[in-house]
Amino acid sequence: MKCTGLAAVMLASITISSVGTLQLHAANYEVTKSVFHYNPIDKGDADDFYADVYFSRSYFEHPSTQYDSHLATASLAMAMSTITGVGPFDDAWYLNQSHNIQSFFTNLGFNNVETNDDYKATMTFDTIGLCAAKKEFGDYTVIGIVPRSGGYHREWANNMHLGDGSKSDYMHEGWYNAANKLISFVQGYVSEKGVTGKVKLWMSGFSRGGATANIAAALLDNKLDKGEKVFGNSVNISREDIYAYTFEAPQGANVNVQTIKKPKDSLYSNIWNIVNPLDIVPKVAMKEYGFTRFGTDKYVTNKFYDPNGYEANRRTYNAFFSIFNQNPAVPNIADDFRMMGLSINVIGMIVDAIFSSDSSAALYDDTKSNYDANIAGAILLEELTGNLGSRSDYVRKIQTPLESVMLLFMYENAQIDSPMKSIFRAMVSSAFDSALGNGKSAKSKMQGEWGKDFGEEAYNLLDVLIDPLASTYWERPNELLSIAIYIDAIFQNHNPEAVLAHVAGQDSYYVDAYNQGKSSSDKIQVVPLIDNADYGRMKFFGYNDIGLRLDSKKGTRVINIEGFTLGKSVIHDCQPGYAGGYYSYITEEKMELFMPANRKYNISMKSYSKKPYHRCEYWAYYEYISLDNSGRTRVEKDHKKEKAWFNSDRHKRDVTIRL
Repeated sequence: MKCTGLAAVMLASITISSVGTLQLHAANYEVTKSVFHYNPIDKGDADDFYADVYFSRSYFEHPSTQYDSHLATASLAMAMSTITGVGPFDDAWYLNQSHNIQSFFTNLGFNNVETNDDYKATMTFDTIGLCAAKKEFGDYTVIGIVPRSGGYHREWANNMHLGDGSKSDYMHEGWYNAANKLISFVQGYVSEKGVTGKVKLWMSGFSRGGATANIAAALLDNKLDKGEKVFGNSVNISREDIYAYTFEAPQGANVNVQTIKKPKDSLYSNIWNIVNPLDIVPKVAMKEYGFTRFGTDKYVTNKFYDPNGYEANRRTYNAFFSIFNQNPAVPNIADDFRMMGLSINVIGMIVDAIFSSDSSAALYDDTKSNYDANIAGAILLEELTGNLGSRSDYVRKIQTPLESVMLLFMYENAQIDSPMKSIFRAMVSSAFDSALGNGKSAKSKMQGEWGKDFGEEAYNLLDVLIDPLASTYWERPNELLSIAIYIDAIFQNHNPEAVLAHVAGQDSYYVDAYNQGKSSSDKIQVVPLIDNADYGRMKFFGYNDIGLRLDSKKGTRVINIEGFTLGKSVIHDCQPGYAGGYYSYITEEKMELFMPANRKYNISMKSYSKKPYHRCEYWAYYEYISLDNSGRTRVEKDHKKEKAWFNSDRHKRDVTIRL
């Protein structure tokens, strides 16, 4: 058994007896400190690791519609306890693969711990491991329920099963089916254990488990909203009694749902989703197909959203990451990202060399400023989704063979990040080769990477995907290249231990424990999550000079990109918290800006096109939140398109857009 260090070194003598730091609680209750066990899926170590977890009745003494930073960390610990990715994979292992989550509940004083049959057998395409337990607190019972959130193996292929929406009310069909299994399991548990009276349901999930929990909580909210007796006439439960926390959950809800309320309706204010914008997993299934999450997203802060507090915030993250990271040989690279470009001498070379860490073939892209993995990932997925076609196109052409490929790669003891990175890089490399005329197929790349034959179905699918990737390359070459080069860093943001470091950093229990006995210079601070990671986005076509000022024509200049009649533009200034870039097309250029939403900006534009009379279009995509008098209604705005006419070589316009 291995300890992360937090239990053994810093917290051995700490006793917490009150929760006065959390103003949401109606009264003080004892906080107990225990440990939770987990087995990371990417470390290749048969031993379990463990870290501290704090628990208190006070977590459930306020409505679930109020966010609780302490309950959030305990919820992540519950989800991580389901991760058992390493083992001998014999019959005995499968029967006991839920031992960590069972210990989690037992250590916190829960009883009647039960798992479903899927948690006792080999994972298949449509299994979903589930575990439940209960604990009585005076006049109510808390039931904890969590789906398997790691070590999925072949179960992981179900993530590809979007479906056309006809069998899932437009939601992701694979996770929708899993969510209904979860609800049925809890209903059976309540009946079997004879639970009556007031019940509070505590749900959690990480990654795929988070998507399942997210949909399950939303379905339960709607059932209760319609007056259904979800758990029978003897059980009293309301929407405010469902405490749902998800972590790095992909998007399984859909804006086109018909039988339930829309994903951002105030009905779902009891669902909390903790998301790292630098992680690409929460960006799928893609928003271009209408996918999103139910409830409220709370975001890990980063340099783009909090440039002033970034250094202090990352001190907190780094402190906890050094404790929770179970592989010291893997450095902390989660923030590593820069926009990369191709030099002219790459033409004709072996493109695989681009992905070498010491390769000089890829250069920094000086046409982009302050782009991060969040911006580049969103742009890339947007372009790629357009090239893949509609959701029905995906289901018809790609879904089944892609599921088959994932079943091949998710063999027992396979580590999730390794095959996914290998597949992605093989496809990207093949797309570059295709564009550059090298012609090395995905088949030869995959055989060389893995040293085995995966069958023609796998290779045919990869070749099908290469075409839309190659098309994406022509529109977004540097985004595709940059994501491929920094894929290790991006995947680290989906590492559960990295997520734990962020979530612990917003929890005063962990921060106070870390700071105990340290000098003021060595102490860290609590890093609250941010409530909105939307950003304003503007696209401009048909000219090549732009300036962005905040608030007025004479306000603070935040971005200045100067264009020229001949030659590429120059980014003179791009302040932290803003991003700008351009794409040169000789006499015309396309530019894009990214900035905080809910602000008023003034844009100055100059045309350098040789066309005597032409139209310049500017397009802004943004989202913002508007609250009604009750403070509960969320209103989302989609986009704004405008156009302006230029009638001279250097005609200038000032345009004001409120985001």
